[in-house]
Amino acid sequence: MGKIKKSSNVTISAGKSSIGPAEAAALYIELGWGTEKEYSVAQMKRSLANCDIVVSARNDAGELIGISRVLSDFATTTKILDVVIAPEYQHQGIGKLIMEKIASLAEGTDIYGETERRNFAFLEGCGYRKRRGLMVFVKKSGRKAKK
Repeated sequence: MGKIKKSSNVTISAGKSSIGPAEAAALYIELGWGTEKEYSVAQMKRSLANCDIVVSARNDAGELIGISRVLSDFATTTKILDVVIAPEYQHQGIGKLIMEKIASLAEGTDIYGETERRNFAFLEGCGYRKRRGLMVFVKKSGRKAKK
């Protein structure tokens, strides 16, 4: 992905066309979420196309510095898949701006997000509360990237 230039102006946008699959994959890989095999351009293209809400953050140079992918039925339930911010832009309120954009787009639904313990304070600061008795289960697919 290369070094992202630090800037003070950040633009938050929504829409699948606001993010290219290659730049999205590069951001996930930069943050250590996975490898090029796990976050291939082909997989990111499919992922972005199949999300109901995609929110991006760009610096004033136009570089992608944040992304969130979301699923919603727009009636009762919205599920935030992730909120990813480039390291040099973390802890500056960009994640909160992305969360506010998601809430405005999914208004009237209960919004769920799962995270690691180290991010609990972030979600709580955005107005989220832990739901008692909720446990996350996962079944790994063993998938191969489709073209």
